[in-house]
Amino acid sequence: MDEKRKVTQEELESAEFMHNKWIEDEKCGDRAVFENCSFERLSFKNMQFNNAVFRNCEFRLCDMTDAGMCFAELNNVKFSGCDCTMFTAEEAAFRDVSFDKCDLKSAVFTHSSLRNIAFDKCETDGMSMQNCYELPEAEIIRVSPEDLRKMSDKEGLILQGCGGDLQEWADGINSALIDTEILRHTAFEKMYVFENEGHTNIMFPFEDVELDVGKLAMWRLQTHEQFGGTWLSDYVPNRLGGFIEEQPAQEQKKPDCPLIGEDSNIFNLMGIASKTLKRNGMAEQAKEMCERITSSGDYNKALCIIGEYVNITSVDDDMDESEDEGMEVTMN
Repeated sequence: MDEKRKVTQEELESAEFMHNKWIEDEKCGDRAVFENCSFERLSFKNMQFNNAVFRNCEFRLCDMTDAGMCFAELNNVKFSGCDCTMFTAEEAAFRDVSFDKCDLKSAVFTHSSLRNIAFDKCETDGMSMQNCYELPEAEIIRVSPEDLRKMSDKEGLILQGCGGDLQEWADGINSALIDTEILRHTAFEKMYVFENEGHTNIMFPFEDVELDVGKLAMWRLQTHEQFGGTWLSDYVPNRLGGFIEEQPAQEQKKPDCPLIGEDSNIFNLMGIASKTLKRNGMAEQAKEMCERITSSGDYNKALCIIGEYVNITSVDDDMDESEDEGMEVTMN
């Protein structure tokens, strides 16, 4: 477990002063970013850390009354035995945050996005969580530009130049689109990540989400300078050379294989079927069939597997065909 740096009251007050200077003018101060820190028996009373960042931090027996953390990011944070009366954290991002034996009377968390937030043995009279929403942890699917060219049946929003933590990108975009009512009662639960021209890009697919496409189009234009947002249907033709229509694979005809009348030992039948496939230029199928048979563990299942690769015929049928061929030769 990482050892946390213990923050003093003097450091805290200095950080708040510089942070609020930064809020007024980014050139004049420094944003408060606390990582791997421990706050023990400190007074945050009336302090304003709006838009600050707290990652992997612990607050123990702190006075948080009337403290402000609106728009703040709290990730892997634990509050233990703190007085959080009238604590205000509106539109904040809570990720893996716990409150243990805290006084949260009249605390305000409205419009915040939540993932894995817990309250254990806390006083919560008058606490407001109005319009808070749970954010799913998005599934990150890495693809190549060539994979995108095969998605002619999909549509999505592509953002370009997405460096840093990909999950934070998913959380940020979901929060922004939920807050502006572009996403309705849903969130993007997966995203495709690809590299092109030296940039990391993200495609958010429209499938399985309910959204206002008109509002999203306006948002995309308004934020284009920041995110380089475009549609999948525009990006692929303009940047990747167009979509590729996948040709359906032609089904390869199963060769006849005389197994009826042979020794019924499954390995004997497998060997005959394998040789038949190889003779017909199907060595890969032969290998695949043998692997499936040996792992099936059941005789009847193994026979069914053989039947998927070859047409099972009778040894007698094969002999009859040979005799017919011999008769034709004799007559000539």
